Amino acid sequence: MSALLDRTEKTVVATTEQESAQARELVARLREKTNESLSLSLKNAAGESVEAPAELTALLGKVVEAMGRGATVTIGTLPKELTTTTAAKMLGISRPTLMQLISKNELPAHKVGSHTRVLTEDVHKYRDARAAMRRQGLDGLRALEDELGAED
Repeated sequence: MSALLDRTEKTVVATTEQESAQARELVARLREKTNESLSLSLKNAAGESVEAPAELTALLGKVVEAMGRGATVTIGTLPKELTTTTAAKMLGISRPTLMQLISKNELPAHKVGSHTRVLTEDVHKYRDARAAMRRQGLDGLRALEDELGAED
């Protein structure tokens, strides 16, 4: 059986070789049916099938693929509101830089007493927007490179 290590609000799952083999077999069987969209259904205690949403099915598919590679899977939770220190760590920036983003209204925040808090959802949105902007900039550089005929 998998080793479950509960660390505060994280669960680490280290799979056995047998479980990795089972995951690889499942992934291979699912890939055989590439023309069909995947769906996942679970049975409740009464034996009734309950269909999982497509987003959850995709997420669980990624977990199974990781298990098939023998990777350790970590499942964590985050609170709805984050401290500025935690938000800065999630974004890979310093806390003072995060506070500058907040003061420039680039990242929404609110006060809880004298402490600044940031919604987890807003941190994810900011991170995704920043990644999209970087991709757009890189795509622009590639287009310019192609236009100028630059080579490697």
